[in-house]
Amino acid sequence: MTINQELADLDLPKRTSLIVYLRNANSDQFKLRRLGDIVYFSKKMHYLIMYVDQEKVEETLQQLEKLTFVKKVEVSEADQIDLDNQQIEDQIKDLAKEAEEILNDDSKKKGWMK
Repeated sequence: MTINQELADLDLPKRTSLIVYLRNANSDQFKLRRLGDIVYFSKKMHYLIMYVDQEKVEETLQQLEKLTFVKKVEVSEADQIDLDNQQIEDQIKDLAKEAEEILNDDSKKKGWMK
């Protein structure tokens, strides 16, 4: 079973992350707390990442775009990341085989194995 399937089976509320670019990073972030959960805020880069319920994404996007201190809003693509372990396991097996071949070749050249 993949991680995505396991997460889908749990009874957790479905959340989506939004990236909100701000015009001024002074205190504008505090005004957005009522719309969702702010998980990261960059004062230097003038943006924040917030989570909102999936059912309220369109509504929240419209509210955010109306605000004067918001430059741009993007829906994060982190939800599209495939968390399937099979690809990673295959890569690890391939790397292990390559390492064994290299070690066997080196040991034969140095005369360790006969």
